[in-house]
Amino acid sequence: MRSRGAQNGGRRLGDILLEKRFVNDEQLERALSYQNENGARLGEALLKLGFVSDEQLAQALASQKHLPIVPLGEIFPNPRAVGLLTEKFIRARQVIPVDFDRDALIVAMVNPLDVVTLDDVRVMTGHEVMPVVTTHTAFTETVDYFFSNKGSLSEADRDEIGSGAVAEDRRIAEEKSVVALVNDILDSAIKRRASDVHFEPQLYEMIVRIRIDGVLHPFSEIPNDVKGGVISRLKIMGDMDIAEKRLPQDGRATYRSPDQTVDLRIASIPTAYGENMTIRLLDESMFEISLEELGMSESELMVFRRALTRPHGQILITGPTGSGKSTTLYSALEEINKPSVKIYTVEDPVERKMPGVLQSQVKPTIGLTFAAALRSLVRSDPDIIMIGEIRDRETAIIATEASLTGHLVLSTLHTNDAPSTITRLAEMGVPPYLTASSLECVVAQRLARRLCPHCLATDVLKPMHMTEAERAFLGSHEVSIGVAVGCRRCYGTGYSGRLGIFEVLPVTRQIKQAMTEGATSDAIRDAAVGAGMTTLRQDGLRKVLRHLTTIDEVRRVTM
Repeated sequence: MRSRGAQNGGRRLGDILLEKRFVNDEQLERALSYQNENGARLGEALLKLGFVSDEQLAQALASQKHLPIVPLGEIFPNPRAVGLLTEKFIRARQVIPVDFDRDALIVAMVNPLDVVTLDDVRVMTGHEVMPVVTTHTAFTETVDYFFSNKGSLSEADRDEIGSGAVAEDRRIAEEKSVVALVNDILDSAIKRRASDVHFEPQLYEMIVRIRIDGVLHPFSEIPNDVKGGVISRLKIMGDMDIAEKRLPQDGRATYRSPDQTVDLRIASIPTAYGENMTIRLLDESMFEISLEELGMSESELMVFRRALTRPHGQILITGPTGSGKSTTLYSALEEINKPSVKIYTVEDPVERKMPGVLQSQVKPTIGLTFAAALRSLVRSDPDIIMIGEIRDRETAIIATEASLTGHLVLSTLHTNDAPSTITRLAEMGVPPYLTASSLECVVAQRLARRLCPHCLATDVLKPMHMTEAERAFLGSHEVSIGVAVGCRRCYGTGYSGRLGIFEVLPVTRQIKQAMTEGATSDAIRDAAVGAGMTTLRQDGLRKVLRHLTTIDEVRRVTM
């Protein structure tokens, strides 16, 4: 009787395929005959004859060797790991490094029974090897994508080559290896949904870190002999002066990856070991969120929508940088954008282009500040005005006066919570009686990381230790919360994506009275909570109990 597949110290592959009912006895016999005639492996024979799919063969091989299956189509290999092997070796042996687990190298293999390849990888890289299984299709697509000419730049990088030291910097920056390295980093950052990429020069190397869901993660290291070329390349992308290395610079570019087009904001700043480069990745689709998708409760959403229907007044969105204020503003504008109203915006920069909305970008270098643009806008017959940010007394006064003369004004402010917004305006020089007359609603918000739905198991829970105030608010003494477990899809963090935590303060008659009397932010907060306002911490706790995030995340963003 013929062998039903190599045994390798475990069950035979053929027996596993029969057990899983992927093939029947007749199909297995035909595959074994094909294997003997052509010298192919049993798995190759089964695929060639069309008896099993890529996924079925991978499941059987994984079961035979007791190995996990890695979804290469849903994750992106660590470029530093892939760089340990040549493209020729990776394609020939059908093995690709995925990531590191401490000192071990995780490699995805189409054929995990290939012990010769495992030994060769161990010798070539100097790392212990941890094999995982992938399908042939996923392997081919990942390798083709990784080693292709991944991204392309817009016209910003097509300037003519200069002369002298600048020409040399530009020549290095245009080298194929430098261009490929920068493209690899950007493609991987986009694939991982990063919002920022940091190139940080150190004494012996340049560290690259990426910010995912608001938290920085180490990504890779760039040798010092390549550092200068990478910095010059990034400057060329942003249409910046590559000869200027003593002063900070800002630039913009459009980067086209195979999957999407992303706007880049590039900033450089000199440091002791060279120029630090930071890239903000702006995907317009991240702003395309409806009000319902923001994460407000029904009562909070009702208060916010009621304020948006006012014919005039001021609505302020507050929070630190990166808390989602722009997304909330765009969602609000999307809802109230109708042919019957005229909407103007003044932004720095314009992050999302909206049909039917007239959008202006400030240019302080020529005197076009928020205040200067606002003075012109109020004479242009607007119904609704959106100001990207209130930064100074002049802008705050003009915005307040515009809201008192028949305009609905939406803007943002940097404060810790909703009640402190009122005292912040007073500190900026806006008389309390004007704020009381104009302000309709204040929304404070934060972004917390959302628990990864793929690795979160409903039975992975732990008791939640609460303060007396938290117990009183929740009306419970025994509650459980989800735990950030970590899987390959979330890169071991336990989180995937973010959700909003909100504090919506309606400016009621009692609040207006307290404002005119010069009440402190604490007094205003007590009055608002007494009237039913949910604080940021309380809203976060509600989302913790729904297993959407963790108590550690709520504490991190609301402290």
